[in-house]
Amino acid sequence: MADLDRIETYKDVDRNDMLSKIIRLPEDFLEAYDTALKVEVPKSIHVGSKRIKYETPDKVVICGMGGSAIGGDILRAWLRDRIKIPLEVVRSYHLPAYVDEKTLVMAVSYSGETEETISCFVEALKRGSMVIAVTSGGLLGYMASEAGIPLFKAPSGRPPRTALAYLFTPLAIALSKLGIEVDLEDELNEAVKNMIRLREEISPKVPLELNIAKKLALEISGLIPVIYASTEYYPIAFRFKTQLNENSKYPAKCDELPELNHNDIVGWDAPMELTKKFLVIMLMGGDEPMPIKRRIEVTKDIVRRKAHRVVVLEGRGLSRLSRMLSLLYVGDFTSYYLALLRGVDPSPTPAIDLLKSELDKRMALKRELREEFKKLLGE
Repeated sequence: MADLDRIETYKDVDRNDMLSKIIRLPEDFLEAYDTALKVEVPKSIHVGSKRIKYETPDKVVICGMGGSAIGGDILRAWLRDRIKIPLEVVRSYHLPAYVDEKTLVMAVSYSGETEETISCFVEALKRGSMVIAVTSGGLLGYMASEAGIPLFKAPSGRPPRTALAYLFTPLAIALSKLGIEVDLEDELNEAVKNMIRLREEISPKVPLELNIAKKLALEISGLIPVIYASTEYYPIAFRFKTQLNENSKYPAKCDELPELNHNDIVGWDAPMELTKKFLVIMLMGGDEPMPIKRRIEVTKDIVRRKAHRVVVLEGRGLSRLSRMLSLLYVGDFTSYYLALLRGVDPSPTPAIDLLKSELDKRMALKRELREEFKKLLGE
């Protein structure tokens, strides 16, 4: 097994330098904030014969897949106690029936080539919805530029999951520009400060015995991690799971309180020789409602008797956003260290690349969407 305190381990395994992208995540948020502030949202645009008016929406839909969708999940959970209008994240080819000209549709695709997101983007234009695009380029970037759609550009040339700052921050800024106050600046500044402090505790230079991310990666190795969190922090549990999948090339599962108390909890009645193969990681923000805190404690007591172990990670900071992003940062580093322990380069995702390649061979959807878009513009 690789030595996480040996500098050669990083050079030998991390051939595409995933580490540098994880290291600079706090600074990415600051850069993304400054860049997004400069994007102008017009009062109206014309897409062909259709006029789209940009005003305060009565509902919000965020369209994305994979690493491009997680920013929407985090936004929804962060704002769930304060935003007064419905906000939904759509991972699909099609928009919900309720989407209309009063709906803000934010299409997020890091590559700009995600066919599900482009499909929703074109549908939103047809319905006259207020549309914005968040992308590094590709077909989505081209369409947004051609139609005069507000475009929040992300820097290109990196795996989508490492571009979280550029895929989350513009969503909050766009809401603010359209009259939905989200108080991003203060909370983001606090979150960044806490992430920078945390980085000093979990970066590679910190030895294993003092590094919670290295220790957690070592403990996960050989077990199946199960990540639990309340509704408020479930997107972070999901992000942790997907980072283990993509960076570590490792199976993991996640579930949400209180829902898991009505189904998942029964799975722990399985024989001990099976349940001892699972490591439970409980994510806690500290601001969970009291009924949820009680459920967490009871759930820990039940699971502790059957699982290999229960590890509790607590978020840092006064604001929910800070607590969310600090937990996320621990998960990102842990997934990176687990990849090194397994001797796998954290950057490539060959299974996803193969799937996309096969779909491109068998489907002509993006070409069809491009033609539909041209018709909308009257070309």
